[in-house]
Amino acid sequence: MIYESENLIKPQRTATNRRRYSEDDIRRVRVIQFLTRQKGVNLAGVKYVLRLLQALAGQGLDLNQVAELDSLQEISGDGLTA
Repeated sequence: MIYESENLIKPQRTATNRRRYSEDDIRRVRVIQFLTRQKGVNLAGVKYVLRLLQALAGQGLDLNQVAELDSLQEISGDGLTA
C-alpha cells in the first residue's frame, strides 16, 4: 500500500476494490525492494532511479549491456512506467 500511495505502482482493482497485481507490478515491486533493502535507497530515490532508467531505456540504452546494472536486469522490461 505504501508503494501505491507513493505512486510507484498502480495495481488494477476488482469490482470489490481488491488489488490485482500484474506481472509488471510484481517485477516493479521486486526492483523497489532491491533498491530499498539491499542498496539503502529511500522511496524518493527509488522514484528518481526508476524515472532515470525509463528515460535511458527510451534513448535506446540496453540495460543488459551495462555491467554496473547487472543486478537490476529484471527492470529492463516494460514495467518501468510510473
